[in-house]
Amino acid sequence: MFKYDKRQQVFEFGKIKIGGQPGEYPTVCFGTMFYGRHKIVEDEDKGIFDKKAAEELWNTQLEMSDVTGVPGMNQIVGETPEAIKNYIDWFVEIDEETAFLIDSSAADVRVAAAAYCDEIGVSDRAIYNSINASASAEEIEGLKNSKIDSSIVLAFNATDPTVKGKMDVLETGAGLVEKGLLKIAEECGITRPIVDVAAMPLGVGAGASIRSVITVKASLGLPAGGGFHNTASAWDWMKKFKKQYREAYPPTDIGTNLIAQILGADFLLYGPIENARLVFPAVAMVDIMLAENAQELGLKVLEEEHPINKLI
Repeated sequence: MFKYDKRQQVFEFGKIKIGGQPGEYPTVCFGTMFYGRHKIVEDEDKGIFDKKAAEELWNTQLEMSDVTGVPGMNQIVGETPEAIKNYIDWFVEIDEETAFLIDSSAADVRVAAAAYCDEIGVSDRAIYNSINASASAEEIEGLKNSKIDSSIVLAFNATDPTVKGKMDVLETGAGLVEKGLLKIAEECGITRPIVDVAAMPLGVGAGASIRSVITVKASLGLPAGGGFHNTASAWDWMKKFKKQYREAYPPTDIGTNLIAQILGADFLLYGPIENARLVFPAVAMVDIMLAENAQELGLKVLEEEHPINKLI
């Protein structure tokens, strides 16, 4: 609950803006679809899925965004080039404006998705996920050859999970790559870089991940956020405890997002889109707190549909 001396960049994705001083714009929430073992997927290799169920999930997130004023985007995950192309086709058919992440555990799938976005003319809506320290020369070349100008830049440092380690991999490469990831992103034509601070498990850098949100914004002025729910899902003690007390898990899952948000995270990869009704009201509540403090610090709420204007 503060404002930065560093000028904060704001990137536009249609009607949605990511970045700025805490409280100026509502926090952007990405719901994930077609993730591993997602029950709506019938064949993850071919990208065959229950389209009716998928549309219901997406419409629920749209509904929650409309009700709360918290903007939402889609995180589309695919296991093969064929699958992710099918998912993208479905999404751009039912939604003509919302931006989306193209994501996969396989680099060739991400590159294929980027090329496909060029082919069908939706590169301006696509956000590559991600440029990271393990990216191969082939992947970097594939991204360079695409028209995509936005990417998640993942501040994951396998040898140093501290705040310094994360900043080093962004700015210098930290000895893991020849140059900083932000420089690589620039060379790939990325003009809208969004920093994922790489949420870590409890005990091995979770605190540094949260603190990195402040450092990235204060030092670089770039939008920062991440998949903070991964901290909760990786908690071994909770994995055992929730088998007996299932109600214990959702507060930790949602809470990890809110901790980062209160420290200024601009976006949250909140996990399965099924959680939209749990996540959006909680994020709206924190957005209202941030907006109140922004006004006390001489800032203005710059989004008409901000939760403070809709829910108060």
